[in-house]
Amino acid sequence: DDYVKTKERWRILKEFFNLKQIEYKEVSSVKGNIISKIINLIYLLDYASIYHSVISGVDPSPVSAIDFIKEHLSE
Repeated sequence: DDYVKTKERWRILKEFFNLKQIEYKEVSSVKGNIISKIINLIYLLDYASIYHSVISGVDPSPVSAIDFIKEHLSE
């Protein structure tokens, strides 16, 4: 069952973060169907990454990782 495997992966990932003393935040989606949940989390995490960039003094507009992937996928 994918749901059980996913929960176990998250448990292991959180254990790793705790061992390495890496700070993290868990977020939950709105109630609703899977599409609503996915869209909600995409927007939430997109805004969170922009906010983190701004408070860190980094311009959030260039996305070199995405540019790299697009460039290599077009080959």
